[in-house]
Order: sequence, then structure tokens, then C-alpha cells
Amino acid sequence: MSRKEMVAKGLAYWVVFLMLHFGYEFLPILPIKLIGATDESFYQNQKVGFFAYIIVNLLEWLVRRKKIERLDSFLFTRMFTSVIIPWVTFAIWYMVPCYYGRLATDALEIIYSNIAVLVVVACTMVLERRLDTLIYDRASKVVILGLLLILISQYFIFTFRLPWADVFVDVYSGGH
Repeated sequence: MSRKEMVAKGLAYWVVFLMLHFGYEFLPILPIKLIGATDESFYQNQKVGFFAYIIVNLLEWLVRRKKIERLDSFLFTRMFTSVIIPWVTFAIWYMVPCYYGRLATDALEIIYSNIAVLVVVACTMVLERRLDTLIYDRASKVVILGLLLILISQYFIFTFRLPWADVFVDVYSGGH
């Protein structure tokens, strides 16, 4: 993928991310609820990032399909990066809360969050360039496809029913 294609994909991800983030607020229908944010929780932002990346990967395939040398590698790399993008988002976004603390204003948090979205997609695309060269064996394909389907089912189910265990709450302390 050329630098120009990476910039285009990164900007497309940012736009689709924002559309999914605010989409349910403007058009509260079931399909958007399933893939868009229903509140401002970090989990919903991870969900939006996951589905935004899948959508952008589909758009990338439509635009680049004649240039793709190994479709198999392209597809499994994109599925794998879609699976890991929520965790890249976690690592990048939580840097400020970890090393700095709470930002002083909502405006700063919005600016930071948008910068984080762009850094996340840039990091993910850097990994994709190398992963595109891999030939995936059957076991790797099964694991990637399994993780992708597990995440899709979790995002759909947790849209309607949150789990009893939260990421930062000690469930044994009565904090949930």
C-alpha cells in the first residue's frame, strides 16, 4: 500500500468512525445501533472502531481489488487487523489517562480522542503492510475467523445487554 493510499485509508477510517460514533444519535435504527455508538463509553468507541475498520477495509478492497496480488493474504490480514484495532485503541487512548490523568476540558478530550483515532489507524496500517506479505495457514485462518466472529457476536449482544464484568471494576469488591 502506497503512502497516498495509507493517507486515504486513514482519513476514510476517521470519517467512517465519526459517522458511526454519531450515527445512532441522528438515525436511531437497529442496523446503526448494532455497529454504531449508543453512548459515550469507551467500549462503544472500541465497537465503532472495529466496525469502522471493517467498512473501510471493504471500501479498500473495492478500490484496490485489481491491484491486490494475494487476495487470501489481503483478506486475512484485514480480518486480523480488524480484530486487534479495539486493543490498539485501548493502548493508545489510555496513554493520557495513564501518564497524565484527566484532561482539563471536554474540548481537549475531543481533540485528543480524534488524534488518538488517527494514531490508532496509522499504527494498524503499518502492521498491515508487513502482515500483507504473510501466507496464512489453515490454523491461523481458523483462529482469525473465529476471533472476528466472536467479536461481532459480543458487540451485537453487548449492545443490548452489558456483561456483569467491567474492564476496570473489581467485580469482587461490589463495585459493579
